[in-house]
Amino acid sequence: MRKRVTYHSAVFIAILVAAVMVVLNSCKPTVGHVLGGPDDSLEIGVAATTVDTTLLKEYGLTSTLSVLVFYKGNGASLAWFNDGKLLPAADSMLQMVGRAGDYGLSPALYKLDELEVLRNEALIFRFTTPSRLDILLTDAFVSMARHLRHGLSRLVINSHEMDVAYAELLNEALRTGEVRKSLESQEPCGEQYLALKEELKNLLRRQLDPKVDPASTQSQISKLNVNIERWRWEAGPLPERYVFINIPAYQLSVIEGGEAVLQSKVIVGAKSTPTPVLESSIWCLTIYPYWTVPRSITIKEILPKVKVDSSYLSRNLYEVLDARSNTVDTRTIDWSLYDENNFPYYLRQKEGRENALGIVKFRFDNPYGVYLHDTNAPKLFSRKERALSHGCIRMEKAEEFAYYLVRNDTVYSNPLLLEQYFKLKKRTEISVIQPIPIYVRYFTAWAEDGQIVYYPDVYNKDGWVLSRVIL
Repeated sequence: MRKRVTYHSAVFIAILVAAVMVVLNSCKPTVGHVLGGPDDSLEIGVAATTVDTTLLKEYGLTSTLSVLVFYKGNGASLAWFNDGKLLPAADSMLQMVGRAGDYGLSPALYKLDELEVLRNEALIFRFTTPSRLDILLTDAFVSMARHLRHGLSRLVINSHEMDVAYAELLNEALRTGEVRKSLESQEPCGEQYLALKEELKNLLRRQLDPKVDPASTQSQISKLNVNIERWRWEAGPLPERYVFINIPAYQLSVIEGGEAVLQSKVIVGAKSTPTPVLESSIWCLTIYPYWTVPRSITIKEILPKVKVDSSYLSRNLYEVLDARSNTVDTRTIDWSLYDENNFPYYLRQKEGRENALGIVKFRFDNPYGVYLHDTNAPKLFSRKERALSHGCIRMEKAEEFAYYLVRNDTVYSNPLLLEQYFKLKKRTEISVIQPIPIYVRYFTAWAEDGQIVYYPDVYNKDGWVLSRVIL
């Protein structure tokens, strides 16, 4: 039986034949190293300073526009070669591509196999058409820089300014030879990102141990890849003081100077009504708020109950209001006439401890109509899994947080005045003198006390992210 010629054997034979041809043609003059020369099949023409984008697309580049900007900026000259030889920076770039897994990225994204074949050819004999390797190295650099900065799965509108910035970054890396340093300068610098990345490196090294079953760590590696990617979506460093809610952890933390000064359990949206990822600023708190019931809850959940028992509304402190916010006597309403298509009223629950929002609500602008608030069902905080709400976030230590917000206030309120408001049990709005940023995020892996904690993927979001970062 004939043995099948492997890919690597074919490559070796091709290289050997090419090397012989080089020797036979060694008397021929050396081709210049400018992209677009007469004997070069390069895509970038020097004389016209134009780019044949059709050919570049055939290369299957990840960052075509950034590559074009770079070569136009350097006069369409080879960047990774000097006098026909690869620069040390090229080896550094190949090492970075080979180690892409340490950064939660896939080497295949940057054409590792093809880069290694072309690099090996360059080491055996002098290139006559080195453009493909040069362009692929450039594409790998600018693509990895962008992925480390913005992630792979988040939609980022590319701009000419961004392309120029990546070109400048590459020029600096080639000038100094610091390819790794230049690329790592694009990474997030937060403690969580660095801790997750370090754990990922450790697990990848463990998988190289023949005594370790790779399947035993693959689940953790996948979660680390996903959450490292999520940290790249952040626009920049978090502020000195902020509120951070991690949905899968069911936890809220108030952070000052990198330290948690208040932590609380929270209840988040159910799978069918998930809490959205968002960021805003808390600018107001309402003591003993009333609750204007969203129409979806009114017609899907409350209206069917009222049709069976009209006293349901009064027993649960609901008022019926018309379009002009006038209170309607429920005894005058024939509930049998209405369904989800024609119900003309809206419901409002009176303030009090039985109100669904509890005795304090925290307001922050957002397009989803969600709040952070107290609850009339504190027993639910004893549950381990707390994805139970319609999307709003219920906070166990809501009163404590209210006192935190007014602790340094000398204008709108103060702790003593707030205490009086709670005793009065009347609806009162208080502006927050120093609005505090709030971040609602979704992380299923988290560094805590020197350990990595893995949380359930409550809303099944991890798979979508993983499919985009790992090929």
